[in-house]
Amino acid sequence: MLTVVFIIPAHASEQSDIRNKAIELRITIARFELDLQQSLQNALDTASGQVIACKSKPRTLRACLTGPYHTLMQPPITMIKARTQSAKTTNSPLQDLETVEERFAIYTDRVNTANDLLSRAGAPLFIPARNLTPDMDNLRKRVLGYMEDRRSRSLWREKLVVFACGIAVLCAVFGGLYFYLRRFRG
Repeated sequence: MLTVVFIIPAHASEQSDIRNKAIELRITIARFELDLQQSLQNALDTASGQVIACKSKPRTLRACLTGPYHTLMQPPITMIKARTQSAKTTNSPLQDLETVEERFAIYTDRVNTANDLLSRAGAPLFIPARNLTPDMDNLRKRVLGYMEDRRSRSLWREKLVVFACGIAVLCAVFGGLYFYLRRFRG
């Protein structure tokens, strides 16, 4: 009973730490997205008339960013999947990781596309303030560790239930033998 009292708060604390780190990473990605938009705006101010290959047509950088690549100048929108009624109301660390992974993938794609256009125009490339890949790797490791710990606790409980059932069966068998032998002896 004491182990349950100490395991549950540690389990909840780790889940809360993972959720907080995921939120922190999403906020950092949003800040970097704003920096990317500012970098693109600065490039438009300095090299807007530069002709580049844009979707296999020669266009100016401004025409390219207002035409085929107009989404680079707008904040990205991500959609959250609707949960079914039978799903738990609390988010799991896997769901937190999934949302951060989605934002990171969109951000990386946008940075690569923007840097491709900026390099064609001869403008300075966008370089984020820091690399988020180690933070993402750390979050993945923490979620995997959390899931592994949860699985091992689940297995431990299953072993305890099997052991208790085995003891109950043995007690029933030996109790039955005791009463059976006592009846014929007595």
